[in-house]
Amino acid sequence: MKHLLALIGFLFLIACHQNKTTATNVVAKVYDFTLTKDDLKNNLPKTNSIVDSLKVTQEYIQNWAKQKLLYRNAKINLDNTKELDELVSKYKEELYVTYYKNALVNKKLDTLVFQNEIDSFYVKHKESFKLNETLIKFKYIHIDSKNRKRYNIKKLFLSDEADDKSEILTDYKGFDDYFFKDSVWVSLKDVYFQKPEFPVLSDWDLKSNNKLIEKTEADKSVYYIYIRETLNNGDIAPLEYVKPTIKNILLQKNKLKFFDQMEQILIDDAVKQKKYEVR
Repeated sequence: MKHLLALIGFLFLIACHQNKTTATNVVAKVYDFTLTKDDLKNNLPKTNSIVDSLKVTQEYIQNWAKQKLLYRNAKINLDNTKELDELVSKYKEELYVTYYKNALVNKKLDTLVFQNEIDSFYVKHKESFKLNETLIKFKYIHIDSKNRKRYNIKKLFLSDEADDKSEILTDYKGFDDYFFKDSVWVSLKDVYFQKPEFPVLSDWDLKSNNKLIEKTEADKSVYYIYIRETLNNGDIAPLEYVKPTIKNILLQKNKLKFFDQMEQILIDDAVKQKKYEVR
């Protein structure tokens, strides 16, 4: 075991007979395999301290050396490597094709799915988009009950004028929390998940639209919550809420169609150029 460790250490420190620039860039060498500073830079995770960085670097170098030694031994000692080489070659080919397809799709993402397709899919499959949760369009503001301008803030908060919203944010300070995007459907479940401190809304609170709710907390702070619109379990989800889901469904479908067309074009082009023939 000591001899093996000594051998690994010796291989680890072999000096390479290359120019100075390359030599200084080499961190470790095992037989004909070299590990460079660039390799380390590209593969090592960021750490918070020098000690952690050194430890991670040492572990990476050691694992790299073990891997290369095992790989070399495998190449020498395996009797039949032809089948393995064929598998590697096939995998490499498939990897190239996959990366190429993804690159093509990323360039055409904006043209693979159109709004009229999304609208048509939504109308055709509306019943599939029944909600199993509560959605709301709402806004809220959380303030200290001792705020002397509390009632003026409340008045501005209830206004739909953009200037009034801007006035709240610019002229009044000290809000604990707020949300003003009441034109967007959000999941009430997500609100509770992201804001555990947000007051629980009862069925009565959610029973009607365009309703102001005031919730006083234990610390005497106040939530002004304005419910603009509510959709409940069993209602059809609005298009804008399910649009990302529909777009993804259509994207996957159109990607397959796009790939089929692309592959056929490649075949036709190769035949025209007499680069493809079946004998």
